[in-house]
This record gives sequence, structure tokens and C-alpha cells, in this order.
Amino acid sequence: MKYGPETYLICSDCGGELIHRPLVAVDARFATLWSDGYVDSPTVPEQPLVARCGHCQMAVWLPELAVNPDGGGDACEYQPLTLAETQSLLDHHVSQPSDYQLHLRVKLWHQANHRYRNDSGPGVDWTEAERANMEALLAILDMHQVQERLMATELLRQLGQYESASALLDRQFEGMALDVVGLLRQQLDQRHQRVFRCQLDQGADTCRAADNR
Repeated sequence: MKYGPETYLICSDCGGELIHRPLVAVDARFATLWSDGYVDSPTVPEQPLVARCGHCQMAVWLPELAVNPDGGGDACEYQPLTLAETQSLLDHHVSQPSDYQLHLRVKLWHQANHRYRNDSGPGVDWTEAERANMEALLAILDMHQVQERLMATELLRQLGQYESASALLDRQFEGMALDVVGLLRQQLDQRHQRVFRCQLDQGADTCRAADNR
């Protein structure tokens, strides 16, 4: 893992400076890719797109913040959003589909899956809010985009809608997507709903099912 030089982002709410350390090189050998797209790595910290300002505590979208090239005097760390803060921010973006809404709904979906990542068994027990978020996420995905179509398949599988999920896999795929399709078909055939673990193949940049979780 290698960081680039520190930059200082200017909070769009209070003008305070936030320290940003961009990752420029990572070692993926110890990373775990999950079927919902979440990547878990003991050596690579998450690089959030949205975080809480360490000065004013407001949520800010980091890629949209201006950079102060001469900053550093009062700079502080930004903080990750809590689940409640993520949901609250989502409430401001539900009026129409957007990249903001998509990102926040995916984050909430990942959070819902966290309790099943290290637990055996095929079943799930979604809360009403978790199920509602997954269904709303499905509604804003673009089925013309391969990545989002695969995400929709995984959402439908986790919701127990196996036939609808299988139908999405009948469309044309190529390249690495074919490997993902094979993994999803295997889980669909076994009627497993839980998120499952994939292992990155360093040589071919593909993944394989490691278990049924």
C-alpha cells in the first residue's frame, strides 16, 4: 500500500481544511471481494466518497471539494458517516435518481450484508428498512450497464427472487463478467440468498466462489 502526498480539502460548509491521503498503489493479495461488490482488505483502508467534516460535522462529498495548495495550518481528519448519518443524507437525495442516491443506497446495502459475511448458512432475515432500500436500489439501476445489471441480479438473489435474477443472466455478457455470471448461477441453483465470498485471482483478475456466505 502506498499513499500519495497529502492534500488539503476545503469543507464546502465551514471552509475548514480536511487532510486527504490518496492511495496510489495497493496490494490486492489479501483482499476479499464479495458478491455485493464490497471489498474487504486488512491492508487497504476504505477511501470514502462522502464523509463527515472534522470541523463542522457536516457531511461532505470529498471528490467535489476544492483543494487548498497552501493549506495544512488547521487541517484535521474527516470522519466516516454512521449508519444513521448515511440514512439521513440519503433522505435528501430520494426525490430523483442520482449518483448520490446510488452510492448511498449501495453503502446501506453493504452495511446490511455485513452481519452475514462471517456467518454460515444460506438464509437471510432482512429488516423492513433493509428490504425497502434494496428494492429502491433495484429501481434506479441502469440495466444497459453490465455492472449494474450484475448488481441487480445479486439484489434479486438476496431478495429471494431467483427466477427474475436468472432472467437477467440470460442477456449477453463477456470477459470478466462471464466469471461473475457463473458464480451467480451457482448460488441461484442452490437457492442461497446470503452474500458470498469471492477470491481475487491475481493473474487473470477474476474471482471464484470461496464459500456460500
